[in-house]
Amino acid sequence: MIWRFREVVKSLLSALALTFMLARLTSVSAAPDQWSAAAPTNIPRGNDTATVLPGGKVLVVGGDDNGGKRLASAELYDPLSNSWTLVASMGTVRHFHTATLLENGKVLVAGGSTGPGGILASAELYDPVTNRWSAAASMSTPRAYASAVLLANGRVMVSGGIRSGRGDGNLTAEVYDPDGNRWSLVASNPQIQGGQSLTLLGSGEVLMVGTSLPQLYDPDSDSWSSAGTMAFPRHTHTATLLNDGRVLIAGGFADTGAGGNPQTDTTEIYDPAANGWARGATMTATRAFHTATLLTDGRVLVVGGEKATGPYLATTELYDPAANRWSLAGSLSGPRGAHTASLLPDGRVLVTGGSGSGETYASTEIYEPAPPGSAASTQSPSAGSSAAPSPAATNAIGASPLAASRGRLSILENVWPFLAAPVLLLLAIVSFRLVRRQRRI
Repeated sequence: MIWRFREVVKSLLSALALTFMLARLTSVSAAPDQWSAAAPTNIPRGNDTATVLPGGKVLVVGGDDNGGKRLASAELYDPLSNSWTLVASMGTVRHFHTATLLENGKVLVAGGSTGPGGILASAELYDPVTNRWSAAASMSTPRAYASAVLLANGRVMVSGGIRSGRGDGNLTAEVYDPDGNRWSLVASNPQIQGGQSLTLLGSGEVLMVGTSLPQLYDPDSDSWSSAGTMAFPRHTHTATLLNDGRVLIAGGFADTGAGGNPQTDTTEIYDPAANGWARGATMTATRAFHTATLLTDGRVLVVGGEKATGPYLATTELYDPAANRWSLAGSLSGPRGAHTASLLPDGRVLVTGGSGSGETYASTEIYEPAPPGSAASTQSPSAGSSAAPSPAATNAIGASPLAASRGRLSILENVWPFLAAPVLLLLAIVSFRLVRRQRRI
């Protein structure tokens, strides 16, 4: 009798364990929540910069507050505690500046503007270890809306921008040497590039894309050369270095033949090996003033931006380089443009600030990528279509940050307690009958 009781109990426990394991597997394999709310910044910010520091914290600097006031303040985001802390302020207010993480862990902030006509040539250095700002050497010319890139030799190249606030483009480029704390002019770009991007290639050369023909800068020879011809020269786009060495140029303002210079949904891909361009798949929406972030799995997340008809967008989308396809990636809690996006060490993306719906935001949101090929990562693939987001895609997930670290509960995970209940009930009945039988004996 005891032997039978043990066998029954063993079988029931095995069934129960299988139920629990199945529920656990469905939890692990379920696609994670894509967007969740994170802690807001202490101050609303737009037209600021965000820099991921070596320890994984994110430094946001300057910009404009909700009243349009220029900011000198800075704050740090800690992904582990989901909290923002105000840190030391810069020596001067500035927006439309550049921020570059140096090899020594310090952050170089250069140029920008204090307001109309107040274009800056000054630069400052932030030391996260001491939480102090110090003055760096000034650039040779004032620059706002410029672009900066860290070169392979550890120096920083800054190029383009406007000099007086009247829209006068700058042909010059210069390089900052952290060891000597000095700027040096380099060869001037043969063409003015407005709203340009700078991308460091695997060869050590820099790809510049702007309103004129794309150019390559070679730091070794201090010279510029042609980088082929794009179908649609553009500005205020995004440029993303893909894992295979190519560069994805997405959106921005471009003359596509429709008249004027509207926002575009077109993309183009530069191949350094061929020094040529190919058309990429069309995004699901026209965008400018958006962000593009290379994820750890090689896909590219594009967030928000300004639509051709004017309003900012709450939609986001993913580009898969292997398939040359775009798919919807859920929606933000509201429209957002001129924001920042930072890749966190754990693979999530922190989106901060910007503006939309007539205000500048203090709100921040976190994106957790769904596994490639999952239902969440292939909501609405596009290889050239402009399909509208589905109702499910347009509903923002206003969950706490905890939701970003958990998978969405599948149907089976939700009902597994009901599957386990009969097993537990059967176990109780058998136990009760055996106990009564032993008492009779």
